[in-house]
Amino acid sequence: MKNKLLKGAHLSERKCREILQLFCDDLTATQIAEISGVSRVTVNNYFKLIRNHIASHCQKEHAAVISFYEQPDAASNYNANDHAYYGFSIKNGKICTQWLKEVGDEVLKSIITPSSGESEYKLLSSMFENFEAIADCSAWNLHWMLPAGNKSTGALSEINVFWQHTKGRLHKFRGMSKNTLNLHIKECEFRYNYRDTEIFPVLMNIINTSGSAYNVSREYDLV
Repeated sequence: MKNKLLKGAHLSERKCREILQLFCDDLTATQIAEISGVSRVTVNNYFKLIRNHIASHCQKEHAAVISFYEQPDAASNYNANDHAYYGFSIKNGKICTQWLKEVGDEVLKSIITPSSGESEYKLLSSMFENFEAIADCSAWNLHWMLPAGNKSTGALSEINVFWQHTKGRLHKFRGMSKNTLNLHIKECEFRYNYRDTEIFPVLMNIINTSGSAYNVSREYDLV
């Protein structure tokens, strides 16, 4: 394996493969540190790099282009939004997640419990029509975007299963930044979509064909 996980790293190729395999086996950083003899700090940095590759792959695989509606008097409050919203959809039989980082609480509230005029509600709704549901990953709520009669039973079931899978994985991580949360959501998407597949060769291929390496500015263990 080309040592692309960490440009300038001092870990051997063999050790990189070992960490990647243990990551695929869904072990924690502490467990991998104990097994591999690599410090937990180093393992966590590798985790971040692996998740960056996964996030990039997911974005390319399920490119989603959405428009955001911004009310002039509310736009300044978007970055202060305490909630992290994600759009969920199914594309080509796979779950697709999209971080709605420009969406504020008031916009989502206007869609879920419309109090604005009919024309404004239609405009807001049309901007999220590619999503079956929007998840609030701060309050752990799932909001359906389609009327009950318009939902595909298969899509509803699939997204519900994925949401339970995601909540189960993320509940153990508390106090994450929104950028870190996004990497974990993308990992959940990747693991769920490849749940019936050996993911180690898939991830190896993603890394080896990514054409890029991520840099960090710290020293790593010599192994």
